[in-house]
Amino acid sequence: MARKKALQPSASDPLNELLPLAEPTAPEVHFGAAVLEVSDPAQLLELAGDTAVRPYLLCRLAPQVALVDPGRADDLADVLRRRGHTPKILKS
Repeated sequence: MARKKALQPSASDPLNELLPLAEPTAPEVHFGAAVLEVSDPAQLLELAGDTAVRPYLLCRLAPQVALVDPGRADDLADVLRRRGHTPKILKS
């Protein structure tokens, strides 16, 4: 029975170059984490390439999810609004 090959990000992938995928060696739990989730990986590439947005993004957690500097999440939301985006803010 043939196994499906897991999709690994390519080293030449522009998104991987701008915003590397987090690859923890053991399970991690983050309290108070902030994330940015988009509907399409192309949107994350666009945002990661924006010099006003990129400083707030730490790494990718998934193709459509980036870890945000938690102390600067509100600042990121302001930048996104100024860029014409309408972020949906969820706080626990």
